[in-house]
Order: sequence, then C-alpha cells, then structure tokens
Amino acid sequence: MTELVKCVLESIEKYSMINKGDTLICGLSGGPDSVCMLHILHGLKDQLGFELSAVHINHKIRGAKADEDMNFSENFARQLGIPFFSKVADVPKLAKMWKISEEEAGRKVRYDTFREIGGKRAPYKIAVAHNSNDVAETFLFNLKRGTGLEGLCSIKRVNGDIIRPLLDIYKDDILTYLQQNRLAYQIDDTNFHCDYTRNKIRNHLIPFINEALNTDIVHKILQTTVLLEDDLNWLKESGERAYKSCRKDYEDKKVIDCTLFNEYPIALKRQVIRFYLNDCIGSLDGYGSYHVNELIELAKKESPSSLELPKKFTATFRYGRLSVEQNHVKNIDLPIRQPLIIPGVVTVDFVGWKVESEVLPNDKNFDYRLLSGVQVQFFDIDKTGTDLTVRNRKKGDIFKPFGLKGTKKLKDYLIDKKVEKEKRDMIPLIEGREGILWVVGYGRSELARVTDQTKTVLKLTFYESKGDIFNVQ
Repeated sequence: MTELVKCVLESIEKYSMINKGDTLICGLSGGPDSVCMLHILHGLKDQLGFELSAVHINHKIRGAKADEDMNFSENFARQLGIPFFSKVADVPKLAKMWKISEEEAGRKVRYDTFREIGGKRAPYKIAVAHNSNDVAETFLFNLKRGTGLEGLCSIKRVNGDIIRPLLDIYKDDILTYLQQNRLAYQIDDTNFHCDYTRNKIRNHLIPFINEALNTDIVHKILQTTVLLEDDLNWLKESGERAYKSCRKDYEDKKVIDCTLFNEYPIALKRQVIRFYLNDCIGSLDGYGSYHVNELIELAKKESPSSLELPKKFTATFRYGRLSVEQNHVKNIDLPIRQPLIIPGVVTVDFVGWKVESEVLPNDKNFDYRLLSGVQVQFFDIDKTGTDLTVRNRKKGDIFKPFGLKGTKKLKDYLIDKKVEKEKRDMIPLIEGREGILWVVGYGRSELARVTDQTKTVLKLTFYESKGDIFNVQ
C-alpha cells in the first residue's frame, strides 16, 4: 500500500466516511482526480466492505471533447469491473430554463443524478474527488469575494451524503500516483485558460505566493481550514441553541424575539439569522452576509420598518418582533376556472401569469424529468386530452403526487409542502379529464407521465407577465 493510499484510508477512517455495506456513487469526469479516486477506492472496497458505482455527466458544453470524456470514463470503469452510469444533459439550455448560471445548473444535474442512482442502492454515499489544491483555490476565491467562516470552510470532508476521500491529498501527488500506476486520464483544456478567476488563482496566484513567500500556501490553507471548521462547528451549535431560545410563534408565524436577540454578541446574531432564514425560506441560496447584516440592523429599529429580500420575501420589524414572509399575491374573487388553448397562450386571471401550451413529437433522446422545473412540465397528450383547464383549488380536491402510488388530499399535500394557508387559493392547478395534472410551482401528478410509449408530448410553461407576481416554491 502506497503512502498516498494510506493517507486516503486514514481520512476515511478518521472522519467515518464509509460504513460497511455502503455503495459509493463516485463522480467520474475522466480527469486525473476522479480517475485516481476511483482507482484507490476500487483497491480498498474489499478491505472496507463497500460497493462502487461510477457516474459520468456529459454537460453538452465541450462538444466532441465531452463525448470523448464520457467514452473514456465508461471504458475505465469497465476495466475495473465497476458498474457505470452516464447522463447527457444540455446544461446551457437547462441554465436558461431555470434562470441560473451554468455552474449551478451543472451542479444540480450532477447531484440530482448521483442521488437518484444512490437511492436505488441505499445505503449510499456520494464520493467526489476534490483535493487539497481545490480547498486552497476555493478559500482564496471566497476570500476575494468577501466571506465569513462558512465560505472559508466551504469544502468539507463529509457533508451529509457527500464524502471527499482525497481532500488531504495534493494535486502533484495525484499525478504521481497516476504515473506510477500507468493510468491514463482526460485533460480539460479550459482549466488552463485564465479567463476565469479560479483558473487565475490556480495557475498564477498560488505559484506566485509560494515563490514570493517561500512557503507551501496550499498546506497552510488546509491547516487553517481545519482549525476554522472546528470554530465554525462550535459557533453553529451555539447559534442553534440561541436561535431556539429567541424564535417564537406569533399568529401562525415564526418570529424572532428582538429583545432577547439584540442581547447576543454579533457573531451569534449572524448564526441566528442564518438559521432563521433557512427555516423561513428553506435555503440560503441567494442570501449573503449583506442580507444577514441588514436583518441584524432591522432588529434594532425603534419603530415599525420593513426590508425587501431576494426571492420575493419581505422582512418586517414590528413591536419587538422580526418576521420574514413571502410577498402576498393580490386578492381574487373565488372560484376561478379557465380553459387552456392547445396549442396557444392564455393569461391566468387570478395570478397574472401566462401559461403557454405546445404540442411536440416525443424525442426519446430527451430526459423530460431533467427538462422539467417549477414552471415547466411535460405530459402525454393522448392521456390528458386537449380539454384542459387552469383553476384554483376547491374543497375536497384529490391529487396523485409524482412518485407515489396512491392519492392524497390536496390540502394535506400543500400542508406537507409548508404552503401558508392564505396562499393556497392562489396556486394554479392544471386539470385534465383524469384529475389534477400539476400543482404549479409545487409538484406534478403521476398522471399522464411521458414514457417510451408516448407519441406526442404536451409542454406547459408558466411565465411571468410584466408587473405581476406569482409565488412559486
């Protein structure tokens, strides 16, 4: 066993990355890091008692080179006798559809795919091949943008179902291991282009610091992140306790008791606000230190005040209480029912959004689940028919959620989705001859799903009219 393999084994055991009987879903790009990781884990699987599967995602960004990477990855996995899975996803197209960056879209596709495959092989862990150099690059990248402890410790050895067995390994040691074991790998030429900040850090800044200060900055940063992560874990635990103390229920809302909150030190306040935002919104995506600090200042006000937040949320300070709520949609006269035009576009009166329907031949090269989102869904039109309506909910509605065999009361479904009571009547429902097909923004039905037998696809898209608001999950 080489020193590098011993180091990986020590990390796995020290941080309890793998349990006996686990299946490791290994991200395999075909690059040097993922090839090294898969080869090492293959050598350890019998000793530690786990199984392996390799997964490759073709992002449709690098043309023929991406296809070469996929073919290489499949051949390498087959040579090791490891089950191989691949997914082709048009990430640029998905990024535009979801209105996020290509990097975010690629990450979502990767981890959604990893978890879909892992869920069929539970218990599972997702193994990704970040190394020590990645830690240093991310540390400097986030430092450049301005960040706190969370950003400086952003790459963790274990993060939920994700493990990083190579995080204590240098890039140079990975390349040496590949050479010694005569392992081929693919090169992503974009890593050498200095048009991107991360590549500038990798190719210029880190070598410059090492030479100018006669140091190994990667090692120093790795040591620092270990210490900072210990501090962050303690601060998070303290912040969670403080949050539970000052969070109150008021008129069916989660609020912060500012009298108690304002007594906390600033570091604890930041943690409390992060817990609170995550509790109210479900994610901290799109929220940074600026918004956290704005909320801390809002809690100090002496008179009622409010603050607009990302994702159509508003923070309000009133009578010593801080609250965060989703913006209310306009009131409507109930009930509402409108026929869809297929194909065509109609404006949904009670939310001010438009719904567009298109009739398409079934392209079996597409994975319609990946193309779907909170505002786009696909159905088998032979099963839905063309007599569809959009309406709001009514008493006694039944829904058959995607992935479940049985039905569920729509009221219970929306409660499970944590939709506030006053907003439930504002959610558009697409209804066909068999029942509710889509609770727009919150989930589609099992009915009329697209399969290999589908001949014609109905694509439904909701999009915002200027000046109107429709709140989706």
